[in-house]
Amino acid sequence: MTKNKASQERTPQERLQEEQEHKEHVHHTKINAAAISDHLLGNMHTLHVKLHQYHWYVNGANFFTLHEKFEELYNQNEEWFDKLAERLITSGHKPASTTAEFEKYSMLSEDAVNKYAKAEDMVENIIEDFRSTRDLTIRAIRLAQDEGDDALEDTLIAFKNDLDKNIWMLQAFIGKEALEDDDAFDEDED
Repeated sequence: MTKNKASQERTPQERLQEEQEHKEHVHHTKINAAAISDHLLGNMHTLHVKLHQYHWYVNGANFFTLHEKFEELYNQNEEWFDKLAERLITSGHKPASTTAEFEKYSMLSEDAVNKYAKAEDMVENIIEDFRSTRDLTIRAIRLAQDEGDDALEDTLIAFKNDLDKNIWMLQAFIGKEALEDDDAFDEDED
């Protein structure tokens, strides 16, 4: 009996159980680019919520500019969310796909109180989230390189480049240099 045929004879619950056990094993033994990508998908899910919240609740003198920018960012986030998940599936991985999984893997936080934040604080918060996601993406890129997964590496590099551009633009919006206050660039690289 082939592996594919054997997997088709198991119930969906059995297949899910096997997948979850495999993911837990990978997360606790040898982390790989696909496992880090689950965290990236979790972050993107959190960003989906935050960017919509900020889009709806931003106010003040920069309302029109930021209302449009947050919409642009959540649309871009959705494109990357889909691209990354599809890239993982194409490579034979089983990316996170439920709200519970996204919440489990996200390394970002969101809070209802943020709807009352000042516009500049919203922008600074998104910059922090983009930087955290970018730093995680760099880790996934290195792992994809080590694993020889060129397609995933290329996808992650393109995603990182978009994050870098958005960080720069948002930093400029609040009157700061692209790398100002960026802890990842305060330390010397090996």
